Amino acid sequence: MPQRPPRILFASPQTLFDVSNGASMQCYTMLQSLARRGLETASIGGGIFDNPAGEERIPELERQIEAMPDTELRLNVDRSAGADHPIRHYFFTGFKKTDWMSATLGECNRFLLHYARVLRRFKPDVVMGYGADALSRSMWLEAEVFGIPAVYVLCNANHLRYRFPQHALLLCDSRATAEYYREREGLLVHPVGNFINPAIVCAENRRPRWVTFVNPSPSKGAAVAARIILTANRERPDIGFQIVETRQSFLSSMRAMAKRDPSLERAAFRNVRIRKAQWDVKSIYAETAVLLAPSLGFESWGRVATEAVMNGIPVLASTTGGLPEAVGSGGIVLDPPESCAGARENWLRLPSESECRPWIDALYRLWDEGGSAMWQKRCADAAAKNALDACTDRLLEALRPLLEKRAGDRDFSRLGSIRFEGDPFGEAAETR
Repeated sequence: MPQRPPRILFASPQTLFDVSNGASMQCYTMLQSLARRGLETASIGGGIFDNPAGEERIPELERQIEAMPDTELRLNVDRSAGADHPIRHYFFTGFKKTDWMSATLGECNRFLLHYARVLRRFKPDVVMGYGADALSRSMWLEAEVFGIPAVYVLCNANHLRYRFPQHALLLCDSRATAEYYREREGLLVHPVGNFINPAIVCAENRRPRWVTFVNPSPSKGAAVAARIILTANRERPDIGFQIVETRQSFLSSMRAMAKRDPSLERAAFRNVRIRKAQWDVKSIYAETAVLLAPSLGFESWGRVATEAVMNGIPVLASTTGGLPEAVGSGGIVLDPPESCAGARENWLRLPSESECRPWIDALYRLWDEGGSAMWQKRCADAAAKNALDACTDRLLEALRPLLEKRAGDRDFSRLGSIRFEGDPFGEAAETR
C-alpha cells in the first residue's frame, strides 16, 4: 500500500492574503511550493490584516462577511499550485472587523474551536505559522495536546524574550535573522530563504521610468529617501520617483519629520508619483528603473529587493539585517547615514546632503547604467540564488525529521483539549 503524502497545516488568526504583510505573502508562496512537491497543504485563518491597505486582494471583505451569516468557517479550494495540487483554505468569517485590536474574546474562542476541528479533520503532520499573541499561543498548545509538532516562521526581529516553548522548529528567511536570534536569545533558527513566485512579481513588458520606494515609513528610511529626492530634484531633474504607500503615507512621515526639522515644511518635492498598495505588483515593477530600499530598522529580508532583481531592476539598499542577502549581486548596498541610523528616535532625522552623497551618487550610477548587460546579469545571478526550488529544498530538509514522525497517523478522537460529538469518552459519559 503506497504511503500517503505528508500533510502541512498553516495556522494563524491573520489572513494569508494580506498584501501589506510580507510574512503572509512569504508563507502563502511557501504553501504553494510544498503543494507542488506533492505534500497535502491547508491553511486556517481569519480576515485580520496588518493594515487596511492589505485588503487589496480581497476587496470589500467586511461586506462579504456580512453576507455569510450562516457559515462561520468556509472552505476554499485553491488550485494556484496546479490542478493536481490543491490547497485547502479554511476561512473563519467570525472576525467582524479586519483589524486585530477589534477582535473580541468570543470571536477568538470560536476561532480556536474551529481550529481544533480542522486539526481533527485534516490531521496534519506539522502545524506551521506565526503569532505570539494569546490566541496564537493557545493554538500552539492545542497542537501540542494533539501531539502535532509546531513550526514557527520568524519574519522579523520583533520576538525578543519569547521562548517558543511549544515549537519543535524555528524557521526564518535570512542568515542575518538566524544570527540575530542566536546572539540575543541563544535560539537555533534555520534560514531557508524568502519564497517569492516570479510568475506573480515579474512584469512581461517593462517601461522603466521611475525610482521606486515602497512603504515610506521612518523604519524603511523615509528620511534618507527624502534627502535623495530633494537633491535629485535639483541635480538630476530627469529622474522621477514613485512612492508606493503600503503601511504608511509619505506625507505622514514628512509631517512627523518636520516636527524635528522645520525646514521640511518649506521643502518642495517634485517629480514624485504616489501609488497605493497593489496586489498586482507587476504594474509597479513594469515602470521601475531602480528600487530604493534605505531601511533604518532591522530587515529580516527585504522582499521588495528580491522582487526587483527578479525583474532585472538593480537595487540601492542599506546594509541593515538581511537586505544584503536580498539584494545579492543585483545592486549596491551602503551603510545608512550616521545621523539617522541606530536607535528608533534617529529615524525621523533628515540627514545632510553630504552624509547622503554616497547614496545620491550610487543612485545616479544605477539610473544611468541599470539597463546594461552587466547589471542585468548581476540581477539574474542574484535572483537565481533565491529561486523557489532552492528555497523549497532547504525548507524540506529542515522539516524532514518532523514529517517522518507522521503525527497525522495517530487516532485524534481521544486527543485535544475540546471534546466533540462522537468522542469515545463523550459517548461513554452520555450513557451513564
